[in-house]
Order: sequence, then C-alpha cells, then structure tokens
Amino acid sequence: MIENVATNAGNGLAKQPSLELQFNQLCYSIKSTQKGSNQILNDTCGAFRSGRLTAILGPSGAGKSTLLNVLAGFRVRDVSGHILLNGQPRELQSFRKMSSYIAQNFITPSLLTVMETLQVSVDLKLPSATSKQQKQQILDEIIEVLNLHNCRRTLVRDISGGEHKRLSIGIELITNPPIMFFDEPTSGLDSVASHQVLCYLQRLAHQGRIVVCVVHQPSSRLMQLFDDILVMSHGEVLFSGPQSEMLDDFKASGFICPPYYNPGDFVLDVGSESSNQRCETLISQNKAKHDSIQSFKAAADEQTALIKMTASTAADLQLIRPKEQVDFWMQLRVLLMRHLRSMSRDLLAVQMRVIMHIVVALLLGVVYWQIGNDAVKVISNVSCLFFIVLFVFSGNAMPSILLCLQDSPVFIREYYNGCYSLRAYFISKVLADLPLQLICPTFFISIGYFMTGQPPEFQRFAMCWSLCVLTAFIGHFIGVICGTMLSMQMALFIVPAITIPFLLFSGFFIRMSELSWFMRPLCDVSYFRYIFEGLMRAIYAYDRGELPCHEDFCYYKSSEKFLKDFGMQGDYFGWDVSVLAFILLSLLITFNITLHVSIKRAL
Repeated sequence: MIENVATNAGNGLAKQPSLELQFNQLCYSIKSTQKGSNQILNDTCGAFRSGRLTAILGPSGAGKSTLLNVLAGFRVRDVSGHILLNGQPRELQSFRKMSSYIAQNFITPSLLTVMETLQVSVDLKLPSATSKQQKQQILDEIIEVLNLHNCRRTLVRDISGGEHKRLSIGIELITNPPIMFFDEPTSGLDSVASHQVLCYLQRLAHQGRIVVCVVHQPSSRLMQLFDDILVMSHGEVLFSGPQSEMLDDFKASGFICPPYYNPGDFVLDVGSESSNQRCETLISQNKAKHDSIQSFKAAADEQTALIKMTASTAADLQLIRPKEQVDFWMQLRVLLMRHLRSMSRDLLAVQMRVIMHIVVALLLGVVYWQIGNDAVKVISNVSCLFFIVLFVFSGNAMPSILLCLQDSPVFIREYYNGCYSLRAYFISKVLADLPLQLICPTFFISIGYFMTGQPPEFQRFAMCWSLCVLTAFIGHFIGVICGTMLSMQMALFIVPAITIPFLLFSGFFIRMSELSWFMRPLCDVSYFRYIFEGLMRAIYAYDRGELPCHEDFCYYKSSEKFLKDFGMQGDYFGWDVSVLAFILLSLLITFNITLHVSIKRAL
C-alpha cells in the first residue's frame, strides 16, 4: 500500500506507532475594536487516537472549524491551552510536517489535469533524491486507492465534487501523513458521494492514522463509519470519545435518544440547547474524563508561552511552516511549468486577451487610418497615441486581477505546507507572465503603428514598442498587487479609481504649463505622463522635420513647433524610459511585499 511505497521513496512514513493527540483548556478568541473579545473556543478538551476515524459534530457556529484550524496549527494568535502529542507538548514545525489539513474550500489549479496536479505535488513534496520510478509508483497507488482512474486526464475544473474531494485527499496523501484533518469533506456532495469519501477516510484511519473530520449533519448511514465522536456547542465540548459510549453519556445527563433516531441528529438537537443545565453536566463530565492531561501542564505552559511570544512577529511564519523538500531550482522549474501550462489553457484571461489586442489594433488602424504623417491631423494623432496608452494599460491591468485572485488561495496553502519558498513563487510568477506581457503589446503596436501611418523608421517603432511593453508591465503589476491584497469587488473598483488621477495629470487633457503651481508636482508622479511624453517624442522629436501638408495652411507643419506648444521638446526619451523602469521596479518590490503581507494575514 501507500505506506510501503512512500517509505521506499524516502519521505513517506511506514506503519505508525500508536499516536494520541490530546488537548485541554483550549481557548481561542477574536478581538475586535468595536465588539471587544469574541470567545470562539472556551476550555475545550478531548483526544484523537490513531487507527480511528473521528467526527466533530455540532450546530452551526459551534466552533468546529475553528477547533480544527487551531489543532492543525493554522491558528496560533490568541490561542491558549495545552496541545500534546503522545504526552509531549506539540512542536508546531514538526507537527505541521507530519500532519495535513484539507479545508472545506480546498482550491487547486483548475486548468491542470488530475494527473498533472498530483505530479506537481509529488515533485514539490518529496525529497529531490526520490527517483522518477518511485514517484510514479506513489502516484499509481494514490490513484488506485482513491479510484481516480477515470478522471486522471480530465481538467480539475471539469471533475465532479466527489472526485475533487478525493483529489484533495490524494494531494495531501503524497507525504503519507500520520495525522489528517478534514473540514467538512462531504460538503456539497450527494449521499452516495459523501459515503464514498468517508469510506476512503475510514480506510486511511484504519491503516494507522489519526483522521479527524468536521461533518455537518451526517446521516445515520454515515454515522456508522465513525469510530469516535466529538460534539461541540458554543465553543465547548459536550462529549469526546468512542461513539459506542456517546449515547450512554448523554443518557446519564438526562438526554435520552429515541429509538431508531439518528444519533447525529440527536446530539445536534442537544447541542442547540447548550444553555440547559444538563448540558453543563455533559461539559463537566467530558472535562473530568480528560483531566489526566493536567499532569503535563508545566510542559504545555512552556509551549503555549512560546506560541504567544512568536505569534505577533514575522518569525511565526517560519515556526509553523515545514522546510521545503526540494531545492530552489527544482521549485522554480515546477512552478514555472505549472504557471505556463495553466496560462496556455486559460481562454478568458489569456487567449481572449491576445485576440482582443489584435482586434482593437485593427479597429484603431481603421479609425485612424494613415493620419500619423499628415500635418492637418496632428491633434487626432495625439488622441490616437493616448488611446494606445490607455488600452495597453487597462487591457493588461484588469485581466491580471482575475489571474491573481485564482492563484492566491493555492499559493497560501502550498506555501504554509512547505511546498516552496516565497522567492521561488515570486520569480516563477514574474517569469511566467513575461511572454504574455510581451506578446500582447507587440501585436497591438505592430498592427496599429503601421496602419495609422506613423513614421516608417525602425528606431521610432522600437521606441514606441518599448514604451508599450513598459506600460503593459506596469498595468499588469498594478492589477496583480490589487488582486493579491483585495477582494475581487474592491480590486475592480480600486484599479480604475487610482488610474483616473494619474491620467488627469498625464499632459493630454491639460498642458502642464496651464496647471496651477501647487498641482504641477502631481505630474511628476504620474506614470502616464512619462508614457505619453515618450510616445510623443518617439513620433515627433529627433529631427523629424516638417510634416506633409495637404491643405493651404497647416498650423503644426513643423514637428518642433508642435512639441514646443505641448512642452515636450528636448532629448528626454531616455529619462522617460528610466522613470518608467524605476516605477516598474518599485511595483515588483511592492508585489513581493504584498505576498509577504498576504501570507502573514492568513495566519
């Protein structure tokens, strides 16, 4: 089975000795400036044992998912209490390495196939010394155990809910963890798929693992699969122990389950009456049952103090994060290939973006046909140049928001699981975006430049191309930064909102010489100013001379006169490009900072 295969791979765990995860006096609260402290967990206590499938039950808002997050090590701030593994204080870093947490909304890249998704996880999670044959053997075993044969070549976005749940199990099963946490693994599934998923979990548990899952209102058929039950209500534990003892404990406190009644529904009904005095008896009984954990109080207090001391610093990220199993170059190669493969299959954000640039460029060429070499239409040509700037920017900023919102949850989960470093992800993301940011503006300016009749000189075309590429990158990273830090609604609002002021001070709508003195410094921070100035100089500066005039009088027959009126004369194209390059570098640094902030905010 997987145990033996993983052991041969050098990273899996063989049949585990008996494990017991105990917790006592576990408290967690959320502090708010408006509502004060909101107690989510209140003196919870219980135990999970290897070889047994445990269900956490309770009404909505009972704290089930929060308890799972705390026990799995995904919540360390504002947590107090004692968590012991085989009687010893839980050491977060090693615990995270030997455990896995499958969230309810477990997100995987949707444009990879099931096999490609598992292959990426194998390449990132198993040590570099693992051979290809061993990796393939592990993949085959996982697909066999989880019955993923029929969908192994199907894109993740096209598989069913049950197959997606099994895929999420397979991703975490690669390292063969002895402790597995599942947050509502049956959510959104029908009764048949739910039973199949829990049967797989029962099989994993009976192979010697601690398997704990939050289940919302299980049927009587599903209840038969659980060995142990933990019942919660309003942040407190009413019962924790074997299911065979559950109804007897409830009966001793005055709660009698009617004959032929689903025990799961019964304890949920009782949990909804947590203010009842008899529920207090249940809580006290459970605390007394797990009171032996107090003998480790001194060691656990030391662990709790360590968590509290580090939770508010940047070091807590490394405290709970396992070390990567492969080197930087392997991480970079795997991530880069995954990014490129996903992008090549993205119809909306990638393929349609390229088509859109080509179509709009053709439309631009038709509307502004051959006006670039006509002294009568100089002002119209300026409008054409400004439209180029605006389209290239917005055409790359807005789609980047969507791409980043899709990637962020996957990045945070994989980073915390120690799959790769932030540096590897950052560089792979930047490199993967390079082709698209080069292709789109290249198509656009190549078509639009010659159709609109701009000077047929390679040097001037190259200058316009470089400005369009810089514009595309600036727009892209503004979209990526907002997509990383904000929700979709907020990002779609903020990007246009911060763009408009910069457009206003670009020099197109009003000349800088006509602005009030106190507003002129705002032009210096507008990246649109340097893009627009650069394009104007690329087209009309550097000894272009007089423009052809097909009427009796052309006011802007001299290109030098035109640039002088706009205040854009002089050899400053290099300065414009340098400023834009500096802005782009600043955005790259800001993007790196936002990644740091996003992973710390998720803690």
